[in-house]
Amino acid sequence: MRRSKSLGEIIVMALALICLASTHAQTTAPSKPATNENQLPAGVTPKRVSPAEFKKEYALIGMPQTMHSITYLGQRDGRSYINHRSKSVISGKWSDRVIYVDLAELDAKLRDSLPKTEMNAQRKEANPDTVDAAGAEAYAKLRGSRAGEEREFEIAPGVKMTFCWCPAGEFLMGSLPSEEGRESREDQVKVILSKGFWISKTEVTQSQWTAVMGSNPLDGIGPYGKPHPEKNKGPNLPIVGVSWDDAQVFMEKVNAKLGTEDGGKMSLPTEAQYEYAARAGETGMYPGGNLDEVAWHDGNSGGYLKPVGTKKANAWGLHDMNGSTWEWVQDCYYEELPGGTDPMAKEIGADRVIRGGCLFKEATRCRLATRSYRWQGASQCFSIGVRIVRNSWPVEVSKPAIDPEITGRNVSKITYQGSSPEKSFEQTGPKSWVSGEVIYTEVKRNEWNVYLKRATAVDERVQIDLSQTKIHFRGQGPKVVLPILSASRQLSATAEAAIEQARLSSAESSAAQTDQGMTNSMGMKLVPIAKGKLQMGSGVKEVGAWHAEPRHEVTLSRDYYLGAFEVTQAQYLKVMGNNPSYFQGEQVNGVDSSNHPVEQVSWDDAVEFCKRLSELPEERADGRVYRLPTEAEWEYACRAGSIAPFGFGGLELADDYGWFSSNSQGKSHPVGRKDPNTWGLYDMHGNVMEWCSDWAGDYPEGAVSDPTGPKEGDLRMKRGGDWMRPAVLGKSGCRMNGFPPDTRSNYVGFRVALSSPEVSK
Repeated sequence: MRRSKSLGEIIVMALALICLASTHAQTTAPSKPATNENQLPAGVTPKRVSPAEFKKEYALIGMPQTMHSITYLGQRDGRSYINHRSKSVISGKWSDRVIYVDLAELDAKLRDSLPKTEMNAQRKEANPDTVDAAGAEAYAKLRGSRAGEEREFEIAPGVKMTFCWCPAGEFLMGSLPSEEGRESREDQVKVILSKGFWISKTEVTQSQWTAVMGSNPLDGIGPYGKPHPEKNKGPNLPIVGVSWDDAQVFMEKVNAKLGTEDGGKMSLPTEAQYEYAARAGETGMYPGGNLDEVAWHDGNSGGYLKPVGTKKANAWGLHDMNGSTWEWVQDCYYEELPGGTDPMAKEIGADRVIRGGCLFKEATRCRLATRSYRWQGASQCFSIGVRIVRNSWPVEVSKPAIDPEITGRNVSKITYQGSSPEKSFEQTGPKSWVSGEVIYTEVKRNEWNVYLKRATAVDERVQIDLSQTKIHFRGQGPKVVLPILSASRQLSATAEAAIEQARLSSAESSAAQTDQGMTNSMGMKLVPIAKGKLQMGSGVKEVGAWHAEPRHEVTLSRDYYLGAFEVTQAQYLKVMGNNPSYFQGEQVNGVDSSNHPVEQVSWDDAVEFCKRLSELPEERADGRVYRLPTEAEWEYACRAGSIAPFGFGGLELADDYGWFSSNSQGKSHPVGRKDPNTWGLYDMHGNVMEWCSDWAGDYPEGAVSDPTGPKEGDLRMKRGGDWMRPAVLGKSGCRMNGFPPDTRSNYVGFRVALSSPEVSK
């Protein structure tokens, strides 16, 4: 059997964390300042968390930790409070983060076990954190005179950027509960910005980035080993593919050459500054109420970057604050929006906020209140860019280790139990480790993988199943990796890719295959799919999905074949004697549609096609029995060993692999025009949805082998996304609503599966 092009074994992201964190390790154990138990620290606003997070923090109380101090504060007004005190590895300063949970939300066992200590009143009314002012004199020199006033600042020799003035003011940050597409993390808070600021009129362009940094990251190889599309490269296109850490280096270089006569410094905007500037006084969903006028999104971008400033500016003269690219902001990510005066979420965390939506997102994900997050070191995400502000005060930049608990000093070893001794290893030092006979010396993590650099000149990508990996802390024993990596407060659809990486199991399909496939008597090419395991599902229930998608382990114990292409109109006509497809003749402007996928076929029609195909003399002679794939077989083949939401990687590459609403022009397209996945299967995402054999229903709980779905039902499942929907609904794990088996639609077709791996060729 032919298998995927192996990228090697899977290596744990925790190794990257250790190496990154060890660069900041303290040479001496820092002393923790005394805490006043049973009293809320002054100047700290408590944050409400889920019962699960509260339980996790409570379990850590009393554990020996160099960089943390976790204290149970007590109970008050039906709530229970914990103070998590952390030391910045950069500034050496201690900061407090107080969390609380409503006692009524806790399970009875935990609630009854909590100390009944009553928390004392605050010594002083908590004041929101504010950004320290450098002085009224500096502010007077830098301030503008009116909203939208423009001023140029030099960011590199001979290179100037235009900035717009945003005056001091206050606004409601977030969205109303009634707003279409809003999420719970957008609950409104009142924000006061005590000082105005300058913000760049457009996103940083590729030419501006290159002038400062000396190179353009899009000139190299793109994600997943593919070159960047030429359409995404250009001097006036926004820079993408840069991490939050990269942006900090960019600011440092700009500030090193910036004139200091006005005392101003460049930085990323805070989250509050970003939304304030984006709204420019607007209180609705979009600037002026019309998104198409101001934003590039999946409905009008065609899937490619567009020059900055080509859409209409908002009321303060700013372009592309919605859509185009996500934009990094300064804040760490928490589910709750930061409120108060000049707020910025500075608590230690691995994730940074991104704002604005992007050209790959549907309109409701490009609203003024839309927010998401990514790991601060994520550099190979080609939908995130940068916009900068110039303030009259120094901006505190917290750059913590990814997890201060993992410093390299307090870790004794990391163990990974692979499927064989050759695939198992122990890591005993933060600088290098051995896998087989290869010594690795450098780690770089991106959105989907951890890259290891060999001690020799050869680079190799290695991946390891996190569920089989443990970190051994000195004096604490081993801990599983996944909870340690969970820096964010709540999982969401935008974090799905990271969760997929963390939950992947090692699949048998990563070994070399020998079977190169077959072509049957109809000229249909079938690709061999080797038996193996997968983590099926996305872990979330997608917008538009009818059925839950909980992640669960599936074992496929038998090899099978799957059509390389969706069944075409010509193939269906030859077997069935008719072509029911909508997209033929005038619907495709009279062009030949014979190689378009057949659609307007019901589940019953697809089953009958498989039956008649199996009865053809040549097929019967070779014992080939065709059928529809099960949902598990379909998703296994669609993923093709992928660690990302799509078989090809991230949403930014959707245009290269599938036909969706953003690029289909409202119709199906000939099969095989887009790139195949790594197992040689075309159009697994988009073009037309594909019937599966299963009845519709929720997934079973726990691990299963060779699942075939519910035993009975009213609806049959279809998978894969289609030409009329956005790409986000074509992800590998996404399950849309089922259809009655006699339903026909112009966006539903099928591909065939072949049961027997013993077929002759």
